[in-house]
Amino acid sequence: MRASVTGGLTALLLTLGLLTMTAGSVAAAPGSRQASRDVSFTFWNSGPDLTTLVNDFNKKFAGRFHIAYRNMPYANETEIVNSALAAHRAPVLVEESLTPSATYADEGVELPIAPILRMAGVNPRVDFPASMWKNTTVHGVHYVAPVDALPTVLFYNKSLFRKAGLDPNKPPANAAQFVADAQKITNSKKGIWGYVQEPGWPNPFLFPSLLAQFGGREANAATRKIMLDSPAGVKALTFEWDTIFKWHVSPVNASNGEAHNLFVKGTNAMEITGAYDFSLYKKALGSDLGMAPVPVIGAREADFLGQNYWWLFKSPAVTPSVKKAVAAWFKYFYSHGMTLAQEGTIPVWESTLRSPAFERIDGMPVIYKMVQTGVLNPLIPNWGTTTTTYLYNEISLVLEGKVSPKQGLYVAGRKMQQVMATLPS
Repeated sequence: MRASVTGGLTALLLTLGLLTMTAGSVAAAPGSRQASRDVSFTFWNSGPDLTTLVNDFNKKFAGRFHIAYRNMPYANETEIVNSALAAHRAPVLVEESLTPSATYADEGVELPIAPILRMAGVNPRVDFPASMWKNTTVHGVHYVAPVDALPTVLFYNKSLFRKAGLDPNKPPANAAQFVADAQKITNSKKGIWGYVQEPGWPNPFLFPSLLAQFGGREANAATRKIMLDSPAGVKALTFEWDTIFKWHVSPVNASNGEAHNLFVKGTNAMEITGAYDFSLYKKALGSDLGMAPVPVIGAREADFLGQNYWWLFKSPAVTPSVKKAVAAWFKYFYSHGMTLAQEGTIPVWESTLRSPAFERIDGMPVIYKMVQTGVLNPLIPNWGTTTTTYLYNEISLVLEGKVSPKQGLYVAGRKMQQVMATLPS
């Protein structure tokens, strides 16, 4: 299920569960295997299918190390892992999105990952983007390491820019330019929109991006204090509201998927969303597709990073020999960053991200820039569940014109703070 170089980001849909994958994909070394000589460990992931890379690793290290690999569907990743833990059949190495790891770290069932990285010759402060390493500790300890990245970007239609008398090679870089461009393009009578702001998706990418730009945070992971209804949060959500009700560059009550569908159709000029849509938009618009960093709507550059991380579960199976095997896999995986990039996965290895070969892949220079300015969700147990249930429900009500931005964020924050009080300390 890998994508081509020019269509490379299709595989990234898998990262957020936007496409369904089949569970139970297992990679094994081709040919006969001398199990008695192999140090074997189990590895489950829910991101892009790594079967080919795992098979290559198993072949190269035949007789020394072996990975028993399974690719899980993103939608059920936590349920599958929790069931395995309860049955004492958890994998040695697992990769999921970031925030589920906080629960396991709090429960004391993860191993610190820094010693394994050292064995692999990885210096995380140099080899990983700072945006993907800092703020990933639980109680001051690093239990996770990044696997791939999925930044937020601006997609725009160059043809609609030209028709409005705008320079198609100068996408908006700030709020004033964004609004002005959107207003010049919008012709609601003809169904042409400068921008489409949905009440729902892609707010899990957009709102955290704008919040960070205005200097705000979703929550303080150390104190578990919800910080959504700060002045920064209100400014971020007010900007979204204004695109609909003040500047009228977006239709009212856009339906789920309308921003995406109209962009593909050629009647929506701009969309701020995850980079996962790149290959679909490139196919639809061809040379008319523009891609740029998220405009600086607030005070600084920032964008939300979708991502995958991996960690090791504590188990008697994690012997010193198994740790060496995992370290060998880490070294192999990170050293194949260019292969991953060509197949559609955005790597997190700095030497790959800075390489001329990476820069030549369509869209990647913009993606690299946004990885550097990216922000992550706070490492709080069950964070994804609480945000989905409360924050984005309230944001939908705000963007449907039912409550004010300040009121919506206040209600969401109050409900989420109640949930924080129920989590283990």
